[in-house]
Amino acid sequence: MGTGIIRIAFGAALLTTGCKPASPVANQAEPVAHAAESAAPAPVATSAAVAASPIGQWLVGAWSYDTSCATDFILHYNADGTLQNGEDGGRWALTGDTVSETILERFEMGSDAPIKLDPPEKRSYTVQQIDADKGTLTFQGKKIPILRC
Repeated sequence: MGTGIIRIAFGAALLTTGCKPASPVANQAEPVAHAAESAAPAPVATSAAVAASPIGQWLVGAWSYDTSCATDFILHYNADGTLQNGEDGGRWALTGDTVSETILERFEMGSDAPIKLDPPEKRSYTVQQIDADKGTLTFQGKKIPILRC
């Protein structure tokens, strides 16, 4: 399944290829001193919550919706509850096998900085681990393969 079909499955939440890729966010928890200063909402997934969930531990990292990682469209689930999903940035939480994303900002083609979304976009989907490097997301009834990068 190509990235174009996957972007359609995620609808307006995903942007087309050729857009400036977002920089990945480090997989480290934000220091407590800086967390209070942040204007962003508190994380909905924490390192402790991810550590308590085997599927959460497995999901942390970089993933491709394509058959290889040679793509501009990579999804990053960070252990501190932040995510970069292509040009979208925000927070994620895991309840059982359901991932909930809250998209707070988006890079748009030709812009130098992300645009804050007000109100934030929310979407949920289920995740299934196939093996250490492969899984499936089910979004609006469509199964989308993911590959660890």
